[in-house]
Amino acid sequence: MPITAQKNVQIGLTPMQLHLVSMLNFNTSKAAEQRLQKALFQFYLSEFEQTKKQMFAQGELTEQAIADGAAKHFRTKY
Repeated sequence: MPITAQKNVQIGLTPMQLHLVSMLNFNTSKAAEQRLQKALFQFYLSEFEQTKKQMFAQGELTEQAIADGAAKHFRTKY
């Protein structure tokens, strides 16, 4: 079963995005920025891993599909 990308049709910021942007006003140092980047990276990595596990459990993703995708060239043809 092919995996299809969902189109994002949202216009404007969500309440969560607005909250995060407002929280960035409190960032006063490069160290704080780096800690925030690390925390966001860990959050999204966890979300990715959870989604991947669900897709494997539901049969939507297989090792063969990953291997097939690794062998494909997705560059836009001009």
